[in-house]
Amino acid sequence: MKVEEFDKQAKEIRKELFDESLLKQPSIYSLKRAGNQLLGIVKKLKTENTEFVPSLQSLKMDLDIYLANLGGELQHDYDKNNKRYKGKWSNEHRKISGFTSRLKQYISEKETE
Repeated sequence: MKVEEFDKQAKEIRKELFDESLLKQPSIYSLKRAGNQLLGIVKKLKTENTEFVPSLQSLKMDLDIYLANLGGELQHDYDKNNKRYKGKWSNEHRKISGFTSRLKQYISEKETE
């Protein structure tokens, strides 16, 4: 995967999350979609690699944990329409941004090799 191709996909993810962030109660499902899209990219990169890449494996594990935890307290706050939900949603949005940055850094390093 090239950086340009990743940037195109990441732009779509960022746009969807930005649009959601403008809402009074952004949807938890947009975070799940973004996490699953990033996880799909990581899995695709892992299959393209014949050797073990620790940074890619770490990112995959972090995304798995992120997606598993997303359904807990955040989902409860979303269902109950709690006031603290928007702040927690923003924290989860920042995590997605971090995953995106790590993935772009990996792809950039791989391209320059």
